[in-house]
Amino acid sequence: MDKNRGFTIIELLVVLAVMGVFTAIAYPNIMSWITDREVKKEVYETVTFIKERKAEVTSGKYGMTQIILQPNLQVYTMSTENFTNTYNGITSSSYKTNKQCDYGWRQPGFSRNTSLETLSFPINVSAVQVYPNGAHRPGSSIICITKDGTIKLMQLRKTDRDPDTNQNVDMFVFCSNSNTNQNTCKFDANFDYMYKLNIDSFQNIKVYKKNKKKNSWIKIDG
Repeated sequence: MDKNRGFTIIELLVVLAVMGVFTAIAYPNIMSWITDREVKKEVYETVTFIKERKAEVTSGKYGMTQIILQPNLQVYTMSTENFTNTYNGITSSSYKTNKQCDYGWRQPGFSRNTSLETLSFPINVSAVQVYPNGAHRPGSSIICITKDGTIKLMQLRKTDRDPDTNQNVDMFVFCSNSNTNQNTCKFDANFDYMYKLNIDSFQNIKVYKKNKKKNSWIKIDG
C-alpha cells in the first residue's frame, strides 16, 4: 500500500460537504452567543459603574451622586457640605421635608461631573439599545445615591415591582442593537438578548434576562 497517497477528489468533496453542514448548523449559534455576550458585557459594566459611584458616596467623597441612566448617561454630584445643608440644615425645604431629590441640573447644590461619565450607550453606535430613552416617557431612569438610601427622585420614575421584596425599584433595560431600535426596546418587549437591572434605594442590583419562549424575566444575579 502506498502510504504517501494523498486524498482523492471524492474524499476532499466529502470533507468539504461535512464542513459545510457543520458550519450551517454552528454559525447561527455562534453568532447568537456573540450577540448575547456583547449585551451582557454592557449590563455588567453598568452594574460596576453604579457600585463605584455608591462606594464614592459611602466613603464620604460626595454627599450624594445622581446617575441619569439613558443613552447619553450623565452624572451629577453634591458635596457633603451641600448635602448636609440641604437635608440636615436648619433651613426648611421640600427636598428636606420630603426626602427627595430633583433633576441634577435643576436642584441647587448639584454639579455635573463629566469626569465620571465614563459609560454611555450612543444610539446606532453602541452594541445595545437601552430603556428608558428619548422615545418614551420618562426618558431616563434616575437614581440618587446616598449613604442611607433615603432620598428618592421627586419626578416621574420608571419603576418595577421586585418579586422578592414586593417593593418598587428603579429599572433599566438593555436590548441588542441587532434586533431592536430605540422605539422597540422597552421593558414589556419580548426579544432575544434582553436584560434588565432592578436597582433598589441602597443600589442593591438584581440582573434579569428575558426568556423569549416564556416571555418572562428570569433572575440570573443578585
